[in-house]
Amino acid sequence: MHLLIIGGSDAGISAALRARELDPTVESTVLLADAFPNYSICGLPFFLSGETPDWRSLAHRTQFNGIRLLPDHLAETIDATAKTVQVRDRTHQLKVLRYDRLIVATGAHPVRPDISGLDLPGVHLLHTMDDSFSLDSRLSEHSTRSVAIIGAGYIGLEMADALTHSRLRVTLIGRTKTVLPTVDEPFGRMLEEELRRHQVEVVTDRDAIRIELAKGEHCLSVSDSRGQQVTAVVVLVATRVRPTSKLAAAAGVELGLRDAIRVTRRMQTNFRDIFAAGDCVETWHRLLAKPVYIPLGTTSHKQGRIDAENCPGGERRFAGSLGT
Repeated sequence: MHLLIIGGSDAGISAALRARELDPTVESTVLLADAFPNYSICGLPFFLSGETPDWRSLAHRTQFNGIRLLPDHLAETIDATAKTVQVRDRTHQLKVLRYDRLIVATGAHPVRPDISGLDLPGVHLLHTMDDSFSLDSRLSEHSTRSVAIIGAGYIGLEMADALTHSRLRVTLIGRTKTVLPTVDEPFGRMLEEELRRHQVEVVTDRDAIRIELAKGEHCLSVSDSRGQQVTAVVVLVATRVRPTSKLAAAAGVELGLRDAIRVTRRMQTNFRDIFAAGDCVETWHRLLAKPVYIPLGTTSHKQGRIDAENCPGGERRFAGSLGT
C-alpha cells in the first residue's frame, strides 16, 4: 500500500510513524509545504525567549527510516477519482503522485484580522518557522524595547511570558473580557493578575483597529476601539486560526464546523480512501457528544495515529477531546 500524507507536522508525521510501526512494508510519502518536518509550532515562544536557544531542538524527531519526505513540495490539487495529487516542488516543477490511501493533515493558518497597517515593518504574525526567524531577527535589534501583542489566547499569553524573559516591555491587547477566553472568567482574572505581577500590561475588552507609524519615533502605534493607543517597537498579531481545508474542499471533501474537514470517528472523510487529521478537521468532543473545532497538537498526534491504523481497513475510533 502506498500511503500519501499531505502535511509534515504533528498529525502527518504521527500517521507516517504509526503506519511504519504497524506494517514496515507500507510505502509512506509525506509532503511538506516548507523545509521543517515535525517541528513543534507550540515551541516557538520558547525559542524566541531564549529558553530553547537552538531552533533545531524544536524538532520532535529528525530521522524517519522507511518514510519518504518531500520538503518544499506544495500540494495543489487532489483528484479523488484518479487517486492522484498534483504537486509543485521548490523549482516550480509540477509532479503527479499516486496513492492508495491519502491523509490530509494540512493544519491551520492564522486569520488576518481586519486591522489596517498589518503590512508595516515591525508587524509580525507567528505560525511558521520562517515567522519565528523573522521575529527573532527583529527582537534582536538593540532598538527593540517594547512589544504590543494583539490577541490574548494561547499564543498571545505564551509570547507575553516569553518576551518578559528578554526584559522587554510587553502590552497584551485582547478583545474579550478576560485573557484566555476558553476558561471561565474568574480564572481569566487570576491569569491577568499573574501577568501584571510579571510587569505585563493587560488591556482587555477592546478591538485593535489600526496600526500606524508613530510620529517622530521609530516605533508603531496601535489604536483600539476605545480610542486609546499603545506604542511599541514591534507588534505581534496572535489572533485565531482557520482550518487549511481549501485543497480538500476543491476535491469534493465535505466541510463542517468553521470550514474544518468533516470526518467520522474513524477520521475518514466522505471518500473511502481519504482520511484527515489535525488542525484542519473537526474534533469529536467527548463530553458535548458533538463535533467542535479545537486545534491542538496533542489531539493532532492522536488523530494521526488513528488515521494510520484505519487506512488499511482498521476500525479504531477517536475517543474524543475533553476540550482545552
